[in-house]
Amino acid sequence: MERNDAPIAYRAQEAVATITLNAPERRNALSIHLIAELRSALARAVADRDVRVIVLDHAGPVFCAGADLKESVAAHGLAGLPAAHLAEALADIAEAPKPVVAVVRGAARGGGLGLIAAADVSVARFDAEMAFSEVRLGVVPAVIGPVVARRITQARMRELFLVGGGLVVDEGDVFDAEEAAMWGLVSAAVDEEHLDATVLDLVGRLRLGGPSAQAGIKVLTATPDLRGELRRAAAVTAEYFFSEEGREGTRSFVEKRPPSWVG
Repeated sequence: MERNDAPIAYRAQEAVATITLNAPERRNALSIHLIAELRSALARAVADRDVRVIVLDHAGPVFCAGADLKESVAAHGLAGLPAAHLAEALADIAEAPKPVVAVVRGAARGGGLGLIAAADVSVARFDAEMAFSEVRLGVVPAVIGPVVARRITQARMRELFLVGGGLVVDEGDVFDAEEAAMWGLVSAAVDEEHLDATVLDLVGRLRLGGPSAQAGIKVLTATPDLRGELRRAAAVTAEYFFSEEGREGTRSFVEKRPPSWVG
Protein backbone atom coordinates (compact mmCIF):
# COMPACT_ATOMS: atom_id res chain seq x y z
CA MET A 1 0.00 0.00 0.00
CA GLU A 2 1.03 3.61 -0.49
CA ARG A 3 0.66 6.59 1.82
CA ASN A 4 -2.23 6.29 4.24
CA ASP A 5 -3.75 9.75 3.64
CA ALA A 6 -4.29 9.24 -0.11
CA PRO A 7 -7.93 8.80 -1.23
CA ILE A 8 -6.83 5.78 -3.23
CA ALA A 9 -4.37 3.11 -2.07
CA TYR A 10 -2.58 0.88 -4.57
CA ARG A 11 -0.83 -2.46 -4.14
CA ALA A 12 0.46 -4.84 -6.80
CA GLN A 13 1.34 -8.33 -5.63
CA GLU A 14 1.30 -11.80 -7.21
CA ALA A 15 -0.16 -10.56 -10.51
CA VAL A 16 -3.02 -8.72 -8.76
CA ALA A 17 -3.36 -4.95 -8.47
CA THR A 18 -5.59 -3.98 -5.55
CA ILE A 19 -7.05 -0.48 -5.80
CA THR A 20 -8.64 0.58 -2.53
CA LEU A 21 -11.08 3.45 -2.05
CA ASN A 22 -9.33 4.96 0.94
CA ALA A 23 -11.44 7.84 2.28
CA PRO A 24 -13.52 6.05 4.94
CA GLU A 25 -14.03 9.24 6.95
CA ARG A 26 -16.02 10.56 3.97
CA ARG A 27 -17.66 7.21 3.24
CA ASN A 28 -15.48 6.95 0.14
CA ALA A 29 -17.57 9.65 -1.55
CA LEU A 30 -16.60 10.26 -5.16
CA SER A 31 -14.85 13.62 -5.07
CA ILE A 32 -13.10 14.93 -8.17
CA HIS A 33 -9.74 14.24 -6.51
CA LEU A 34 -10.65 10.65 -5.56
CA ILE A 35 -11.93 9.98 -9.09
CA ALA A 36 -8.70 11.35 -10.60
CA GLU A 37 -6.62 9.15 -8.30
CA LEU A 38 -8.81 6.15 -9.14
CA ARG A 39 -8.27 6.71 -12.85
CA SER A 40 -4.53 7.06 -12.32
CA ALA A 41 -4.42 3.79 -10.38
CA LEU A 42 -6.41 2.00 -13.08
CA ALA A 43 -4.03 3.26 -15.75
CA ARG A 44 -1.08 2.10 -13.66
CA ALA A 45 -2.54 -1.39 -13.30
CA VAL A 46 -3.32 -1.63 -17.00
CA ALA A 47 0.22 -0.55 -17.93
CA ASP A 48 1.89 -3.04 -15.58
CA ARG A 49 2.64 -6.16 -17.63
CA ASP A 50 2.86 -8.26 -14.45
CA VAL A 51 -0.70 -7.41 -13.38
CA ARG A 52 -3.30 -9.91 -14.58
CA VAL A 53 -6.33 -8.97 -12.45
CA ILE A 54 -7.49 -5.65 -10.98
CA VAL A 55 -9.39 -5.74 -7.67
CA LEU A 56 -11.40 -2.70 -6.55
CA ASP A 57 -11.76 -2.80 -2.75
CA HIS A 58 -12.50 -0.24 -0.05
CA ALA A 59 -11.45 0.88 3.42
CA GLY A 60 -14.04 1.36 6.15
CA PRO A 61 -17.59 0.07 6.51
CA VAL A 62 -18.98 1.82 3.40
CA PHE A 63 -18.01 0.81 -0.13
CA CYS A 64 -18.98 4.15 -1.63
CA ALA A 65 -21.61 6.75 -0.73
CA GLY A 66 -21.82 8.04 -4.32
CA ALA A 67 -20.89 11.46 -5.66
CA ASP A 68 -19.48 14.03 -3.25
CA LEU A 69 -22.54 16.20 -2.71
CA LYS A 70 -20.68 19.10 -1.12
CA GLU A 71 -18.63 19.43 -4.28
CA SER A 72 -21.77 19.03 -6.36
CA VAL A 73 -23.53 21.85 -4.49
CA ALA A 74 -20.52 24.13 -4.96
CA ALA A 75 -20.16 23.35 -8.68
CA HIS A 76 -21.11 25.98 -11.28
CA GLY A 77 -20.22 24.06 -14.40
CA LEU A 78 -19.63 20.60 -15.77
CA ALA A 79 -15.92 20.64 -14.88
CA GLY A 80 -16.72 21.14 -11.19
CA LEU A 81 -19.28 18.35 -11.00
CA PRO A 82 -18.00 14.97 -9.75
CA ALA A 83 -20.56 13.12 -11.90
CA ALA A 84 -18.92 14.43 -15.06
CA HIS A 85 -15.56 13.01 -13.98
CA LEU A 86 -17.20 9.75 -12.88
CA ALA A 87 -18.23 9.06 -16.47
CA GLU A 88 -14.59 8.74 -17.49
CA ALA A 89 -13.75 6.48 -14.54
CA LEU A 90 -16.64 4.15 -15.32
CA ALA A 91 -15.48 3.88 -18.92
CA ASP A 92 -11.91 3.19 -17.73
CA ILE A 93 -13.15 0.30 -15.58
CA ALA A 94 -15.40 -1.18 -18.24
CA GLU A 95 -12.83 -0.81 -21.03
CA ALA A 96 -9.77 -2.00 -19.09
CA PRO A 97 -8.26 -4.93 -21.03
CA LYS A 98 -7.77 -6.83 -17.77
CA PRO A 99 -10.52 -8.33 -15.59
CA VAL A 100 -11.81 -5.97 -12.88
CA VAL A 101 -13.32 -7.42 -9.71
CA ALA A 102 -15.26 -5.22 -7.26
CA VAL A 103 -15.30 -6.28 -3.60
CA VAL A 104 -18.25 -4.81 -1.71
CA ARG A 105 -18.01 -5.19 2.06
CA GLY A 106 -20.51 -2.47 2.95
CA ALA A 107 -23.11 0.00 1.77
CA ALA A 108 -23.18 1.48 -1.73
CA ARG A 109 -25.22 4.37 -3.07
CA GLY A 110 -25.64 6.01 -6.45
CA GLY A 111 -22.25 6.39 -8.12
CA GLY A 112 -20.89 3.60 -5.95
CA LEU A 113 -23.33 1.26 -7.64
CA GLY A 114 -21.99 2.59 -10.92
CA LEU A 115 -18.52 1.38 -9.96
CA ILE A 116 -19.93 -2.06 -9.14
CA ALA A 117 -21.87 -2.23 -12.40
CA ALA A 118 -18.85 -1.16 -14.45
CA ALA A 119 -16.68 -3.95 -13.01
CA ASP A 120 -16.56 -7.30 -14.81
CA VAL A 121 -17.38 -9.30 -11.68
CA SER A 122 -18.53 -8.16 -8.23
CA VAL A 123 -18.64 -10.02 -4.94
CA ALA A 124 -20.60 -8.44 -2.11
CA ARG A 125 -21.41 -9.16 1.50
CA PHE A 126 -24.97 -10.46 1.29
CA ASP A 127 -26.42 -7.86 3.66
CA ALA A 128 -24.63 -4.82 2.19
CA GLU A 129 -27.26 -2.10 1.81
CA MET A 130 -27.67 -0.41 -1.56
CA ALA A 131 -29.85 2.34 -3.03
CA PHE A 132 -30.21 4.63 -6.03
CA SER A 133 -30.98 7.74 -3.98
CA GLU A 134 -30.59 10.41 -6.67
CA VAL A 135 -34.32 10.87 -7.29
CA ARG A 136 -34.78 12.01 -3.70
CA LEU A 137 -32.29 14.79 -4.40
CA GLY A 138 -34.22 15.96 -7.45
CA VAL A 139 -31.65 14.56 -9.89
CA VAL A 140 -31.41 11.51 -12.14
CA PRO A 141 -28.68 8.82 -12.05
CA ALA A 142 -28.09 9.26 -15.78
CA VAL A 143 -24.31 9.00 -15.60
CA ILE A 144 -24.42 5.47 -14.17
CA GLY A 145 -27.34 4.41 -16.36
CA PRO A 146 -25.26 3.00 -19.24
CA VAL A 147 -23.32 0.61 -17.00
CA VAL A 148 -26.30 -0.34 -14.82
CA ALA A 149 -28.25 -1.11 -18.02
CA ARG A 150 -25.65 -3.77 -18.87
CA ARG A 151 -26.58 -5.59 -15.65
CA ILE A 152 -30.33 -5.42 -15.12
CA THR A 153 -33.47 -5.12 -17.21
CA GLN A 154 -34.80 -1.74 -18.23
CA ALA A 155 -37.99 -2.36 -16.24
CA ARG A 156 -36.04 -3.17 -13.06
CA MET A 157 -33.80 -0.15 -13.57
CA ARG A 158 -36.81 2.13 -13.95
CA GLU A 159 -38.37 0.79 -10.76
CA LEU A 160 -35.19 1.15 -8.73
CA PHE A 161 -34.38 4.61 -10.09
CA LEU A 162 -37.93 5.85 -9.41
CA VAL A 163 -38.30 4.42 -5.91
CA GLY A 164 -34.70 4.98 -4.87
CA GLY A 165 -34.50 1.96 -2.59
CA GLY A 166 -36.42 -1.18 -1.74
CA LEU A 167 -39.53 -2.02 -3.72
CA VAL A 168 -41.36 -3.66 -0.80
CA VAL A 169 -42.75 -1.61 2.10
CA ASP A 170 -40.80 -3.38 4.84
CA GLU A 171 -37.50 -2.96 2.96
CA GLY A 172 -37.56 0.77 3.61
CA ASP A 173 -35.15 2.90 1.64
CA VAL A 174 -32.67 0.22 0.55
CA PHE A 175 -32.21 -3.21 -1.00
CA ASP A 176 -29.46 -5.62 -0.07
CA ALA A 177 -26.74 -7.35 -2.08
CA GLU A 178 -28.61 -10.64 -1.99
CA GLU A 179 -31.48 -9.03 -3.90
CA ALA A 180 -29.02 -7.25 -6.17
CA ALA A 181 -27.46 -10.62 -7.03
CA MET A 182 -30.87 -12.05 -7.93
CA TRP A 183 -31.38 -9.17 -10.36
CA GLY A 184 -27.85 -9.43 -11.79
CA LEU A 185 -26.60 -6.08 -10.49
CA VAL A 186 -24.10 -7.95 -8.28
CA SER A 187 -22.40 -11.16 -9.45
CA ALA A 188 -22.42 -12.96 -6.09
CA ALA A 189 -23.59 -12.23 -2.54
CA VAL A 190 -21.89 -14.19 0.25
CA ASP A 191 -21.60 -13.98 4.01
CA GLU A 192 -18.75 -12.00 5.54
CA GLU A 193 -16.94 -15.13 6.67
CA HIS A 194 -16.56 -16.39 3.10
CA LEU A 195 -16.11 -13.08 1.27
CA ASP A 196 -12.31 -12.99 1.09
CA ALA A 197 -12.07 -16.68 0.22
CA THR A 198 -14.60 -16.22 -2.59
CA VAL A 199 -12.63 -13.29 -4.00
CA LEU A 200 -9.35 -15.20 -3.72
CA ASP A 201 -10.84 -18.18 -5.55
CA LEU A 202 -12.27 -15.93 -8.26
CA VAL A 203 -8.97 -14.14 -8.79
CA GLY A 204 -7.20 -17.48 -9.03
CA ARG A 205 -9.62 -18.66 -11.71
CA LEU A 206 -9.23 -15.43 -13.66
CA ARG A 207 -5.46 -15.84 -13.64
CA LEU A 208 -5.88 -19.15 -15.50
CA GLY A 209 -7.21 -17.35 -18.57
CA GLY A 210 -4.97 -16.12 -21.37
CA PRO A 211 -4.45 -12.35 -21.03
CA SER A 212 -4.88 -11.63 -24.75
CA ALA A 213 -7.99 -13.81 -24.85
CA GLN A 214 -9.46 -12.00 -21.84
CA ALA A 215 -8.79 -8.63 -23.45
CA GLY A 216 -10.45 -9.92 -26.60
CA ILE A 217 -13.48 -11.12 -24.65
CA LYS A 218 -13.89 -7.67 -23.14
CA VAL A 219 -13.82 -6.14 -26.63
CA LEU A 220 -16.23 -8.79 -27.92
CA THR A 221 -18.74 -8.12 -25.14
CA ALA A 222 -18.26 -4.35 -24.95
CA THR A 223 -21.11 -1.85 -25.21
CA PRO A 224 -20.58 0.09 -28.46
CA ASP A 225 -19.40 3.66 -27.83
CA LEU A 226 -19.78 3.23 -24.07
CA ARG A 227 -17.48 6.15 -23.26
CA GLY A 228 -19.44 8.45 -25.54
CA GLU A 229 -22.71 7.24 -24.04
CA LEU A 230 -21.39 7.88 -20.52
CA ARG A 231 -20.26 11.40 -21.45
CA ARG A 232 -23.66 12.23 -22.89
CA ALA A 233 -25.31 10.77 -19.79
CA ALA A 234 -23.06 12.92 -17.58
CA ALA A 235 -24.32 16.01 -19.40
CA VAL A 236 -27.90 14.95 -18.66
CA THR A 237 -27.00 14.43 -14.99
CA ALA A 238 -25.49 17.93 -14.95
CA GLU A 239 -28.71 19.45 -16.29
CA TYR A 240 -30.59 18.06 -13.32
CA PHE A 241 -27.93 18.97 -10.76
CA PHE A 242 -27.98 22.58 -11.99
CA SER A 243 -31.78 22.79 -12.18
CA GLU A 244 -33.77 24.56 -9.49
CA GLU A 245 -35.05 21.21 -8.19
CA GLY A 246 -31.59 19.65 -8.17
CA ARG A 247 -30.08 22.60 -6.35
CA GLU A 248 -32.79 22.42 -3.70
CA GLY A 249 -32.45 18.66 -3.32
CA THR A 250 -28.68 18.61 -2.91
CA ARG A 251 -28.71 21.65 -0.60
CA SER A 252 -31.36 20.02 1.57
CA PHE A 253 -29.19 16.91 1.90
CA VAL A 254 -26.13 18.90 2.92
CA GLU A 255 -28.25 20.97 5.33
CA LYS A 256 -29.87 17.77 6.70
CA ARG A 257 -33.46 18.80 6.06
CA PRO A 258 -36.27 17.52 3.81
CA PRO A 259 -36.41 19.07 0.32
CA SER A 260 -39.22 21.54 -0.35
CA TRP A 261 -41.33 19.04 -2.33
CA VAL A 262 -41.70 16.73 0.68
CA GLY A 263 -44.87 17.65 2.57
